[in-house]
Parts: sequence; structure tokens; C-alpha cells
Amino acid sequence: MLVLFDLDDTLIETTSSIVEPRLDRALDEMMQQGLKLEDREEALEVLERLNRTGSSSLEAIKEFLHLYGADPDLVQTADEAIRDPEFRDLVPQTVFGSEKVLYDLKSLANLILVTKGEENFQLAKMKKSGLPYTLFSKIEVTLSSKKGCYENILKEFKVPPNRVIVVADRIDVDLVPAKELGMITVLFRAARNRFSILPDLCVDYVIEDMAQLYPIVEERC
Repeated sequence: MLVLFDLDDTLIETTSSIVEPRLDRALDEMMQQGLKLEDREEALEVLERLNRTGSSSLEAIKEFLHLYGADPDLVQTADEAIRDPEFRDLVPQTVFGSEKVLYDLKSLANLILVTKGEENFQLAKMKKSGLPYTLFSKIEVTLSSKKGCYENILKEFKVPPNRVIVVADRIDVDLVPAKELGMITVLFRAARNRFSILPDLCVDYVIEDMAQLYPIVEERC
């Protein structure tokens, strides 16, 4: 049995403990690069609202710049401020219960981490947060579709798809590719998707607390 975990907003509170605190800094960086604002505080509130309702911080920044008629190239400036891997300004927080779940499940299954993003940022995030990443049998960081990563893992570990559980917070990026391959899918409702309306049954399980993962793994083992 393999249990594949996503990282952002599944094991680490990326939205609340990294992105949201850095939006203020991102706005300042854009202003230094020429962004003109009549009311900075109002603009920050708009950016924060767009980030809460958007699919990602990147999309929120793009929408913000479009709304204010600003140079779209400033998105790179803001994105770099948010994705600074040094973490001198904050400490990323793990999702409540995630560390215990990893320690407990390690005796039942091989744990795999598949995360999308810049490798140095993702690895720094794990180390700084204290996430026990040494428990993973494999860590895969990609900038492309996760489906290819899933296919490679199936081949490497020589397991059928119905013996693989994928736990993640995003349906389109994380769970649709897994479902297409016949894997067991678990949607963790957190951060951006906690109050969203789910499409017709598109995943096998939906959880709102990491502890709810135990009976799923026990059932499938």
C-alpha cells in the first residue's frame, strides 16, 4: 500500500502561514517597481480578498494587477516575494495532526510526497516547518502535471493503482489525474476549498481533519 500526500495546504499551511503574511511584502515590492496606488491599505484588502477566493496566489495577483490597470509583468515581482525560500520573516506551520498521521501511517504503508512547485522553495518549506520528511520513501517535486509523477511511482513501486491512496487539497491539479489512473482519492478540505461547492462525486473520500484518514487507510489495507 502506498499513501501519496500533496504538500501545500495538505501537510503544510501554505496559504495561511506563508502566502497571507507575505502579501503585504509583495505589495510593497510591486510599489517599488512602479505600481501606483491611491490607497495602499485598501489595495492590500483587495489583494487579500482575491487571494482568499482565488485558486492560487498567482492567479490572485494577476487579477489584482488587471483590476488596478497595472503592468502585468509585476506578477513576477510579487510571486518572488511570496516564494522567497529563505524564510527569515516567518516559520511555515504544519497542518494540525499531519505529523502524527505520518508517524502512525508509516507502519502501515509506504509514504510518498508529490508536490508541485520550485524545488528549492518546496524543500525549504518542509525543513523550516519541521515536517518529518524523512518518513517519506520518496519525495517528488515537479513543475509539470502530477499525472506523470503518479505513473512513474506506480512503475517504481510495482503496485496496482487500487493500492494507492492520494491525499490532497485540490481536485483539478492533484486528484483528477490520480482518479484517471484508478487510484483511491481523498480530498482534504482546507484553506482555499474548505467552503467551496464540490462537483458531482469526483473523489472517493472527503475529509476535514487528518485524523479522518485513519479509517480510510485501515479499510483499504
